[in-house]
Amino acid sequence: MKTPITTKLLMVLVAMLLSTSGFAAYHHMGEIDSGIFLDAYADKAGTKLDSCTLCHSGGSYVQSGKVVTLGSCQWCHYKYGYDASGNIDETLNPYGIGYKTSGRNSAALKAVEALDSDGDGYSNKIEIDALRFPGDADDDPSKVPAPYQVFSREQLEGLPQHTQLLLMNAHKSTDFYAEYAGVSMEDLLKSAGMLSTATNIKVFAPDGFSQYFPLNPDPDPLFYHVFGIYPASVYHYDAEADIAENPAGWCDYSSPAASGLNPGNPIENEDGLKLMLATLRDGENLDPGVLTPQNKLDGEGPFRVVPPQKNPGPPDQRSTAANQNVDWPFDPDADHNAGYSPRSATIIKVEPLPEGTTDINTLEAGWKYVDEGKIVVYGAIHPGPTILSKLDALIALMDSSDRKAYENVFYKKLLVLEAHVARQFAKCGKYKTALSILEKCLLKHADGCSAAGPASDSNDWIRDCSLQKQIYWSLHELVVLLGVAI
Repeated sequence: MKTPITTKLLMVLVAMLLSTSGFAAYHHMGEIDSGIFLDAYADKAGTKLDSCTLCHSGGSYVQSGKVVTLGSCQWCHYKYGYDASGNIDETLNPYGIGYKTSGRNSAALKAVEALDSDGDGYSNKIEIDALRFPGDADDDPSKVPAPYQVFSREQLEGLPQHTQLLLMNAHKSTDFYAEYAGVSMEDLLKSAGMLSTATNIKVFAPDGFSQYFPLNPDPDPLFYHVFGIYPASVYHYDAEADIAENPAGWCDYSSPAASGLNPGNPIENEDGLKLMLATLRDGENLDPGVLTPQNKLDGEGPFRVVPPQKNPGPPDQRSTAANQNVDWPFDPDADHNAGYSPRSATIIKVEPLPEGTTDINTLEAGWKYVDEGKIVVYGAIHPGPTILSKLDALIALMDSSDRKAYENVFYKKLLVLEAHVARQFAKCGKYKTALSILEKCLLKHADGCSAAGPASDSNDWIRDCSLQKQIYWSLHELVVLLGVAI
């Protein structure tokens, strides 16, 4: 929980970590509550609970008739203010409120352990043990984070590349022609192992902006589809619209790729126009996005989702322009594709989520990926890579743990060996066999503390309850993901 501190310190944000997917956590210099929490739960350092999101929630407000949704840090800045003039209680989730009212100290953490602050049927202690937010009812131990893959710029560049010159038509800002290069969204999703159950995607920017894209063409003019080719267009030029020729213009024609075109010329794209994830604009890396003090995203990189116009047309005047007596006045029914083009895209959610899985926190993740040039695809994708990653983490946990935490050293070695065997079967696509090994050979020897309380039972091979709970919840996640794979 944040304490009143200076504007300068409030603006010092560091990376955010979502443990299961390699994200990083928001922290502020000067706040005391992270230290209190980590003193009580030292093993949660660097996990998704090691963040402001543990006690703070996001929120929304209406601006110009539109709902603006903010993540916890942005919401805190909005409600509490950079000058700490607001009411901090308005930013707290139920767990944060309980912690604050119980004394805001280590004793307060213990006092609320047995409570179910978010009313999801699990006590705060159980949720913390399972790396779930005790103040978020949508994040509980019965669900596990959905399958995911993280793509670096280098990995994206290794996929089939797509280039297209097109008009980006905006409502209020400058229209422009640009040649974007990158990977088609269809190829990216196929590379991520999209499941046959998938119906659509949602793309998120780190400031909370999101956009829905159906997989197949939809008659709604606002829905830009993933699969298939978009209609070709012609080059629309008018000196009145050209910002280089007219100070009151509204279209940027400076793209080198459009320099040889004349008005009315067809725009030829060898592979057609597609919904794409762009990595380059006119041959240059996209400027990385940054969040301004006004909670506005500035910049469009390192990746931008680019939808071509479904209904091609000319660049029309800005909607806010006083002079609409021009050749192309603002047309509310025109295809303003730029407004449906998420900038600084960091998360692609493939829906619907597989049964038994839950979201990553899309409002809390992303800025780390902007800095590192990465994007995560999660949801209805094949869980194979996630399973192998989690098995590696489980093996490393057991292998590095003190042998005294086990009933004897032989049991430790046997558990590690069984996990290695399960991984080999999973690597070969034998997910059913891997699941059987985890359930029959590992899980039954690591469930006493989680089921019975603070002590292990006679069938447990792991004596230390803290370690056993970590292993239990890791196995629980693997069982769900293996079920999806089967």
